[in-house]
Amino acid sequence: MNLRTIVAVLGLAALAAGCSTPTDGTATPTTSPSGRTLPYGGAPKVENPLPDDVFSLSPCQALTPEQIKAQLGSEIPGKPDNDAVPGCTWTNSASGGFIGVSFYGNDNDGLSNAYANVRPRMKRFDALPPIQGFPAVAYSSSPGPFSSSCDVNVGVTDRLSFLAHVAPRDSKVNKADPCPLAADVANDVVTTLKRKAGR
Repeated sequence: MNLRTIVAVLGLAALAAGCSTPTDGTATPTTSPSGRTLPYGGAPKVENPLPDDVFSLSPCQALTPEQIKAQLGSEIPGKPDNDAVPGCTWTNSASGGFIGVSFYGNDNDGLSNAYANVRPRMKRFDALPPIQGFPAVAYSSSPGPFSSSCDVNVGVTDRLSFLAHVAPRDSKVNKADPCPLAADVANDVVTTLKRKAGR
């Protein structure tokens, strides 16, 4: 499943989200406009969220040239992909390796959207160990483990998440599990976002 297809799936499933207004000095849970308390659908709560403005940088800045070289074998420039949500793609045309990163904003309900709306459409949906303290899931439209690509969605707040989409080089397709590769990319993105947040 390519990045644009995943973007479409998540975009169609997106629900508007926001904060409820505290009254009498009492904090209230984060909810979506529909009144659903975040998180929902079985998604874990983000216990130590990043600031809400963490996605103010371009997704093409989410990975350094050195990180791209380590993942794809050369320092390939990112190509902005803003069809539905802010995104960036890197493709090694020689090997067929591909990386995509997308930032999902406040209107997408973070990992709750993935658990409630994306999980039923996937053949594979695996909760991962937290990535630097942030909850994450890996999923694919193929049952795996040797699917042609994998997506890792990481919640950085209860409302915000990002997607790392990875397709291995052609020689590894159907021979290696792409989900650990996607988790490695997601880890690199978290490092960038934490640095932006001063952590």
